[in-house]
Amino acid sequence: MNYSKEELERLQEALYETLAEVDRICKKHGIRYFVTGGTAVGAYFWQKILPWDDDVDVGMMRPDYERFAKVAQKELGDRFFLQTPETEPHTPFFFMKVRMNGSRFSESTFMHIKMHQGIYVDIFPFDKIPKQKWLERLQHKVLFFFNGLFIAKEIWQWKHCGKCDIPEPRPRGWLPCFFTRILVTLLSKRTIYNIMYRVQTAFNGGKGQGARSRGQVVKNIITKSERVPVEDIKQAQTVTLGPLQVCAPKDLLLYLNNHYGKVIKDVPDEMKVSHRPAELVFPN
Repeated sequence: MNYSKEELERLQEALYETLAEVDRICKKHGIRYFVTGGTAVGAYFWQKILPWDDDVDVGMMRPDYERFAKVAQKELGDRFFLQTPETEPHTPFFFMKVRMNGSRFSESTFMHIKMHQGIYVDIFPFDKIPKQKWLERLQHKVLFFFNGLFIAKEIWQWKHCGKCDIPEPRPRGWLPCFFTRILVTLLSKRTIYNIMYRVQTAFNGGKGQGARSRGQVVKNIITKSERVPVEDIKQAQTVTLGPLQVCAPKDLLLYLNNHYGKVIKDVPDEMKVSHRPAELVFPN
């Protein structure tokens, strides 16, 4: 399903409004953030949200991420809601989302979960990674596995070992589904989340850990390649994103090429992917 021109324009206006609130809170409290993913691509090539995009992605180093989580809900007031595993028991997302109250952006995969489903900005934590490449890959795979368990506490996405909760089951064999079902039954959602937190922060420092990490690089661990030098965050630049001036890594092209390979402006139509929801409601 495609958006109408009016729908997409109105949705992007809501995203700019939400991101402006994130930016305001960060500036007030001295919290570093930076645009990531497709939002960073839009800022670099278009100076706005990508013309076909319908979400906004933000990254924060772990200390900033945790500070934002502490102050944001009071700062957001009645207009927005900070969705985290602490504020939203049924969220299938381990990371934060800032949701717009009075709106609805219900993706088919998650629409039956009893949670806030408003228009959102994603906020991802960035953590240090180990020096060894094989250990970095292992860290990602372990987090990816437990993220699947975390989501499975709310929705079952496969046709084996349970009733599938999404329109089209994701491909997965019976045996992996069986082991997933056992672990999901045995482990609480809080336990799974705590394991994920430990995996993500395993190389962030602390007693005896400094030498084990690639200390000048942080990464969104759930991805294979989204990493950025710490200095590029500390020396972040200001870039234009539609009506806003937002923060981005100092060497934005380096970040984009690390994440996507050789990034280009004119991508094929088949790569212009959006999250077109089953239900879209704008606030009054």
